[in-house]
Amino acid sequence: MSSTKGSKMDQKFLECLTCPDCGPGNNLRSTEEPEGANCPQCGRFFPLAAGVLDLVPASVPSLTKSTVEHFGGSWSSHEYLAPYQRKQFLDWIDPLKESDLKGKIVLEAGCGKGRHSFLMAGYGVERLYAVDLSDAILLAADYTRAFPGVECVRADLLNIPMADESVDLVVCLGVLHHLENPEAGLKELWRVLKPGGKLCLWVYAREGNGWIVHLVDPIRKGITSRLPTKALRPLLLPLTFSLYLALKLFYGPATGKGKKKVSWLPYSSYLGYISKFPFREVEHIVLDHLCPPIAYYLSRETLKTWFEKLGAKEQSFRWHNKNSWNVVARKKGN
Repeated sequence: MSSTKGSKMDQKFLECLTCPDCGPGNNLRSTEEPEGANCPQCGRFFPLAAGVLDLVPASVPSLTKSTVEHFGGSWSSHEYLAPYQRKQFLDWIDPLKESDLKGKIVLEAGCGKGRHSFLMAGYGVERLYAVDLSDAILLAADYTRAFPGVECVRADLLNIPMADESVDLVVCLGVLHHLENPEAGLKELWRVLKPGGKLCLWVYAREGNGWIVHLVDPIRKGITSRLPTKALRPLLLPLTFSLYLALKLFYGPATGKGKKKVSWLPYSSYLGYISKFPFREVEHIVLDHLCPPIAYYLSRETLKTWFEKLGAKEQSFRWHNKNSWNVVARKKGN
């Protein structure tokens, strides 16, 4: 995290950040010994360690803590970057392109281990705030350490420690549906967005996922999310092997690795898409679906209503792989 190396934090970095306990309008000041920042109003000190500024609020709900611990374990156990993640990222943010990030101040809301942070850092962003509450953010700091202007912050997305209207673009991929209150989380993302700025969202869809909602979700809620991630991972290996074989023997060949539509294969749009992934990525997908205590499947109508309440000027909805929603919305300008 080059902009915060040295004995004192870059004040340019801090100008968008606020105290998570005192709220917006209470900007932080850098400190030298120990290195970090403090709040002039309440006096609380926030340490900078291993390239991550810790802005966790004084109180975090227990269900949120549990979800964060499960995801932290999942992401930390899959510590790698891979070339195919670039295409996956661009598919998730479409119709936005790499050029839409150039010169922008960007918030990545829920960066996990930083696989997308690493990519966005290379797209010419002015500043990227990579925010996550889990331990996986330490990996994000390692992956992006060589890039100027990338700042890793440990924080709660339901209480984002950033000033109102402080970023040009918010990118939130696969995270909002894991918040205890997704609508409140969306309001927070919208709050920090500048007038005229854009929010890019990717979430699990209610449409196309009825079998997961009715068959898989009860197992997740009642059993798998109650197990420690380290214990759950080996228990899921038989399921992962079975899925991996189905992908390689049936879905990949039948769909041309996601390039062709095949109506006679169930869930073929999504499974064809992931059929090109290696075993470790398939394992990560299975674990991510079954480990979290919180997971919502959101309908287009629900999302549309939420954005209308926020007064979004433009909204584009795309049903990605017939099991998820990509939404790009623009905030009204001044």
